[in-house]
Amino acid sequence: MITVAAVTSASRVQFDFTIENLFPENDPEVDAYLEFREEFEREDDLISLAYDSGDPFSYENLVKTRELTKAFSQVEGISEVTSLINVELFEPGTDIVMLPVYESIPISVDSLQFLKDRVLDSSLLNDNLVSSNGQIAAFLLELEDSANNHPDREAIMNKIGTITNDSDWSWYEAGIPVLRTRYVQYMLGDFVRFFIPVTIVLLVVLFALFRTIRGTLLPILAVLMADFWVMGIMGAMGFTINIVTYIIPTLVLIVGVADSIHILVKFNQELNYGRDKRVAVKLTIQKIGAAILLTSLTTAVGFLALLSTNITMIREFGGMVAVGVILAFLVSITFIPAMLMILKTPQKSSFEKMTKGFRHRLLEKIVVINNSHYKVIVVSSLFMVALFIFYAMKVDQHSSLMEDLTKGNQLYDDMTFMEKRMGSVLPFEVIVSVRDNGQLVEGGIKNPKVLKAIETLQKKLDSIPEIGKILSVIDYLSEMNMAFHEGDKAFRTIPANRELVAQYMFLHEEEFETLTNFDYSGTRLAGRIEDIDSRRAEEIIDEVMLWCQENLEENLDVKLTGTTLMALRINQYLVKNLVVSFLIAFGVIFISMGFLFRSIKLASLSMLPNFIPLLLMASVMGFFHIKLRPTTAMTFAIAFGIAVDDTIHYLVRFRQELFANGGKFREANELTLLTTGKAIISTSIILSAGFLIMVTSNFLPSRDFGFLSAVTMLGALLGDLFLLPAMLTLVRPKIPKVHNESNDL
Repeated sequence: MITVAAVTSASRVQFDFTIENLFPENDPEVDAYLEFREEFEREDDLISLAYDSGDPFSYENLVKTRELTKAFSQVEGISEVTSLINVELFEPGTDIVMLPVYESIPISVDSLQFLKDRVLDSSLLNDNLVSSNGQIAAFLLELEDSANNHPDREAIMNKIGTITNDSDWSWYEAGIPVLRTRYVQYMLGDFVRFFIPVTIVLLVVLFALFRTIRGTLLPILAVLMADFWVMGIMGAMGFTINIVTYIIPTLVLIVGVADSIHILVKFNQELNYGRDKRVAVKLTIQKIGAAILLTSLTTAVGFLALLSTNITMIREFGGMVAVGVILAFLVSITFIPAMLMILKTPQKSSFEKMTKGFRHRLLEKIVVINNSHYKVIVVSSLFMVALFIFYAMKVDQHSSLMEDLTKGNQLYDDMTFMEKRMGSVLPFEVIVSVRDNGQLVEGGIKNPKVLKAIETLQKKLDSIPEIGKILSVIDYLSEMNMAFHEGDKAFRTIPANRELVAQYMFLHEEEFETLTNFDYSGTRLAGRIEDIDSRRAEEIIDEVMLWCQENLEENLDVKLTGTTLMALRINQYLVKNLVVSFLIAFGVIFISMGFLFRSIKLASLSMLPNFIPLLLMASVMGFFHIKLRPTTAMTFAIAFGIAVDDTIHYLVRFRQELFANGGKFREANELTLLTTGKAIISTSIILSAGFLIMVTSNFLPSRDFGFLSAVTMLGALLGDLFLLPAMLTLVRPKIPKVHNESNDL
């Protein structure tokens, strides 16, 4: 009944891919960006659709451009289309009017060449609507504000694709709307692609481990119920599937199955000892119920640590996965024992095969190695730690936006082409405000002296290699001034007096409304920038701001902003917050282990087999040049919370065996490995297999997350099977109520 109600509630979960949900709360840089968007036109609503037609200025291609312009204009959600066929420039003359370059398409070669030269000579169009060599041109498609959301953008992109597919030109997409739409499509593709394959892989691995239908289906049914419950809670609370929470169902599926495996393994062991079904179920719950609860809590802590961030999406993600882990525990501890009581007792041969199969033989060999070489294991681990630290120091935390994609991906290839042939493609904004004693000066940017200062700033920006085309009031005023003086290029300069500046702005107010605020106290320099990483972005910001301090008067306030810088800033912000989340998870779990075992030494020992796999993960990142980005930073806290589960199961069983064997460490280690070791191997294989499915993603963050999580799980498995028993044998920590004597071994 609960599951049916949850499914009904889950059907109300909506998709929401608004990028603003990733913005940190109460952040001055975010506030400045949002203020910029309120004062000026959005810079994240422009699709640049470049095309290679051979010669975009030929008569035939201009006719085709006219047809395509009309077709794009009819797409619902596109407010304006700019192309070679309708773009306007200032006509020479004192009237300073703007007319289309191609009022009609000429047939003569000379006329076509004249208009081509005029387009290429315009600073407003060069590397904006057409490449500097005239070989590549573009359509600029501006979206309506109401259509700048994922469903509408996707519909628009599909209609654009239908139109371009009917043309034999080569097409290339760029712009923030394209980037956002394709990213969301990749994420949704992963949402569908992962869940079913992960389920199939889990079924296959479970069958290989248990060789029974019940051992295969019961864990899957339990975790699917937990998944439905989580989605139901999300629907009831009004949470959405977004660019972070889309992976919740897959994670709950992978992580939640471990509890069921431990229950089934222990149940089969009790049956193998000759217990009847009822007693076996009772003893299973008594002996490992508390351990499963604690492991679920520690896993949940790994996710709950994400609540320390001040980003809504991350908090929702951490909270809901933590809820999913606890629900998986509740379902496993109630549903599976109930089903075991209902189902017939399995044949003795089936659980004997499981308890004496390959895993048992493997563990017997591990016991021999641990007993004979425990000192070598500890010393070797220390050398490996040094090696891991060496490569971990090579991890680079500075990533770029396009590094989430790889060569061969259409979006990556299109953006790379545009960057090479049309200049930089990602938006870059500089805001200049005129102030007097801290107050904005109305009409301040109409002052020719201020405009000269802005012109020098624009030249400084042009000198930075990564910054591409910059458009500002300087370009429009210079073009207007040249037109006013009958096209004399000697007058392609800022007007000499304030009155003329004011007149130009008044005559073509619509051209300036996207570049100035309402009272002309501030202006924007709208530019584009290459796909730089966060380190280079910080260097550019520092370089520009230092130049401004040294070369501009104090009354000019300069801010660098825009979608690109905001996205890079958010990435760095997330990395720092997620590192803090990991430290919180580490601290909470360490304290919990101390309370559980009433021993700081034992708690410290329990951390080492799980801390070393994290070093292994960091070293793998350094060796394979995997950047420390939000997804990889998140992996540390999550993987640690999951990996520590098997250590808890081992130590709980170890303490039980130590009590039962009079404090003999060797016997306790052997019996723990031969019993709980089977479940540890099973859960580690399940988790690793589930995470490795994510490596098939086309989206690099998903691939990195899956690969690094699997590496950590396997590293934790080796730590629990070799390093932890070796340290217990070597250190022999005092455990309450157990007498520790030197001759116990």
